[in-house]
Amino acid sequence: MDKNENKQQLTEVWGDTVSLKELIFSTIIGIVLTMAFYLIGRVIFNSIGTIEKSLANGYSLLVGILGCFVAAVISAKCFKPKRIIEEKADPASLEEILHDAGMTIEDEIEALATLDPGIIKEMEDVGLYSLLALIPEDSPNYKAEYKELDKENIIEKNIKKEV
Repeated sequence: MDKNENKQQLTEVWGDTVSLKELIFSTIIGIVLTMAFYLIGRVIFNSIGTIEKSLANGYSLLVGILGCFVAAVISAKCFKPKRIIEEKADPASLEEILHDAGMTIEDEIEALATLDPGIIKEMEDVGLYSLLALIPEDSPNYKAEYKELDKENIIEKNIKKEV
């Protein structure tokens, strides 16, 4: 199979990369299910003689919103986002990111030293060993294996250059 045949037309929507084809299908699923739930709810609630017409229409809208949620779940299960994740770390960009967040590398080191173990576990799971290698040795979160697993030691080398 040719690579060009396998390529999808992608676009960015609200900060996420999606396939245009899948976006259109998701939109159609959303419209159909939302309207179907609304119309079914309208028939059901209008057939109940003890409910006022305006209240029955309001309930129908709520059932339509439920249809919207069902469509969102179906679309999320069927069509996964097309994210591009880069695993390389550039010390300059990390410093820029921290600066934009109002932090310094020293602030990040302090935060990592006192971070919840559950979050540390999540960082391990995604392989953020360059950040985990910054944890000071006197911290309860410190593990010597972080420095070993951080093969590139990009951030640590950059800190040593600054000192």
